[in-house]
Amino acid sequence: MSTVSSEDTVSLSESMVPTERRMNTKTSTFQSWLVWGIAGIFYLYEMVLRVSPSVMTHELIQDFQVNAMALGVLTSFYYYAYVILQIPCGLFVDKLGPRKIITFSAFLCVLGTFLFAESQSLAIAQIGRFLIGAGSACAFISCLKITGVWFKPAQFAVIAGLTNMMGTLGATFGGRPMAMMVNSMGWRQAVFTTALAGIPVILISWLGIKDKPANVNKKKQDKVSKSLSIKASLKIIVQNKQIWLAGIVGGFMYLPISAFTELWAVPFLMTSYNVSNEIASTASIMLTIGMALGSPVAAWATDYFKSYVKVMRVSALLAGLLFIAIAFSEHLSLPMMFILLFLAGLAIGGQVLCFTCAKDHSTDEVSGTTIAFTNGLVMMSGVLFQPILGLLLDVVWDGQLSSNGFRVYSHACYQISILAVPACLILSWFLLRFLKDTYTQDHLAGAN
Repeated sequence: MSTVSSEDTVSLSESMVPTERRMNTKTSTFQSWLVWGIAGIFYLYEMVLRVSPSVMTHELIQDFQVNAMALGVLTSFYYYAYVILQIPCGLFVDKLGPRKIITFSAFLCVLGTFLFAESQSLAIAQIGRFLIGAGSACAFISCLKITGVWFKPAQFAVIAGLTNMMGTLGATFGGRPMAMMVNSMGWRQAVFTTALAGIPVILISWLGIKDKPANVNKKKQDKVSKSLSIKASLKIIVQNKQIWLAGIVGGFMYLPISAFTELWAVPFLMTSYNVSNEIASTASIMLTIGMALGSPVAAWATDYFKSYVKVMRVSALLAGLLFIAIAFSEHLSLPMMFILLFLAGLAIGGQVLCFTCAKDHSTDEVSGTTIAFTNGLVMMSGVLFQPILGLLLDVVWDGQLSSNGFRVYSHACYQISILAVPACLILSWFLLRFLKDTYTQDHLAGAN
């Protein structure tokens, strides 16, 4: 792997976590939790916006008069912006500080949501989703930035886990509560209401977030922020095949969330069990809750098996088998489906290890950039597979039409489409044979 002189210009690589955690020796205070909490609220809010289209798929298809693939393209506009902005967001947060970035990001989310709610054409709706994705791109990175600046190093893993739980809570609000709003007031008014809810987020972000504690030594901070240039950091990362492999595998393993839960789970369950979107959204959120709980289980398993790759392979294979059972669910009761979705989410908790593997295949100088790059690859799964699953639905569509003349997709159509998810999970199990395991006791201690 090539090396570059540290005399290059300022980079985001050291901005994320390691150097700031090393220099931060203060104890956490009420203000620390307040700053993190506001950033966490924004992360929760953007997750509501991310997953909410899943409970209004029928309404969107009818209102915009599109097929399943076009709907997948519409919702994936969120990911187009999100993925493109991952690495730039690391730089922006470092140079401008979380306060300005989160405030502006919340504004973009609100603007995009208003556009989406008021859109009378598919193009305007796509622009709205793109703006939401652009605003959301800095959410998780900003939370990591704040955690690194405001909390002691030993607290980092705990706060990162709480951040993940905030995202899960947001996905939960974007499920059944959003479905209830859609059913009671229509999808446009429901989306408009979520846009209004974002205005207080803008205000509290500007008023309540501070970029750093008053006792951080600015001279020391300026000194540690000088490192590799963006170009030099990216050159190191892009030339490393192991980082690419970790990100691609992580993307395949994230498909149950990005392609299934965030768009197609609700209509699949509504069709399969003839239930409302409220009940279907409750079932699909079991997958998200399972993944949130599965992450610490995966961490324990790596300590037990002394291997990241082994745990990820078991995770991918088990999740793939469970998703085959989910696809062929016509003989399963709804409570059993709830259980299967939860277990599948628990199984894919090992997906988070892709970030550890990627980071360990880079140097400390570019660890932050590596995380952003890997996250971009992971989120590409939503960009690609939301419309791909929609395309598969259109390909196998059996010609059924509703009384209004719109396409109706049967359980069998959803079965074939959803089988793409376990296929990719099993493919990731195979690809993991080529990922070099980086586990050591030191690595695990560092992650904790």
